[in-house]
Amino acid sequence: MGNNQDSSIIYLRGLHKCYWVGTMPFPALHGLDLDIAPGEFAVVAGRSGSGKSTLLNIVGALESADSGRVEVLGQDILGMNSEQRTRFRLHNIGFVFQAYNLIRVFTARENVAYVCQLQGKSRKESMEIANHWLHEVEIGHLGYRRPDQLSGGQQQRVAVARALASNPKLILADEPTANLDSMTGRHLIRLMHELNHRFGTTFLISSHDPDVKQAAGRLIKLADGQIVESWEEVPEPPQSLSASCPANHLPLGERVRNYIKTRKQSRARKRRGGNQRRS
Repeated sequence: MGNNQDSSIIYLRGLHKCYWVGTMPFPALHGLDLDIAPGEFAVVAGRSGSGKSTLLNIVGALESADSGRVEVLGQDILGMNSEQRTRFRLHNIGFVFQAYNLIRVFTARENVAYVCQLQGKSRKESMEIANHWLHEVEIGHLGYRRPDQLSGGQQQRVAVARALASNPKLILADEPTANLDSMTGRHLIRLMHELNHRFGTTFLISSHDPDVKQAAGRLIKLADGQIVESWEEVPEPPQSLSASCPANHLPLGERVRNYIKTRKQSRARKRRGGNQRRS
């Protein structure tokens, strides 16, 4: 690896990702390059549809890319199979989702402990770790409550505690304040900022919340799937849609339908040709 990769916790080069609605391609990311250094508190900002969530999902090994290079903690994410990605996520990345994604029948303490148990820790040790992190996010006294007994801000603090409980090197937070009122959102960002400073954990956050952007140690502006220097900049569209959205990445169902359609058209042409020769 080169020096840039050695000093980066996230290293992306020429990243392309396309979604399909039927046979209609919609490029989400095209040609994106990005480096994130260890310990950064970085915010990816942009309007809805700019590619923020897609970027985080690819970095977090939740989605694959169509092409490019994705290295996280020195590991080639795109070269991993499904089982390897699951194991990599479990031991290296903490997630904070917009919708909290807490298990409704578990208490706050059990939600945080669950990720530790998945890592192979005993229930006793997992509960001790959960208690520790719930106190770190200032809701240790609420560990016995289930998610439906907590406010939105408290649920998001549980999600942050759960993300930290696995001792990750990287935390990905996708629109973490979107479902919170402005004051609660500011408190949450202040808390995450403090945890970043105290423990040196790298944070990559997607948001269009002005308070989150203001708190960023580094602000990454995303527009139409590309990083821009200013909000006034209009990114160039993909030079070749087929390069960003290769036809061989069409969903399987659409490929089968296209194959059947092509075969029918071919047979129809042959029949017409035969009829013309006979006449």
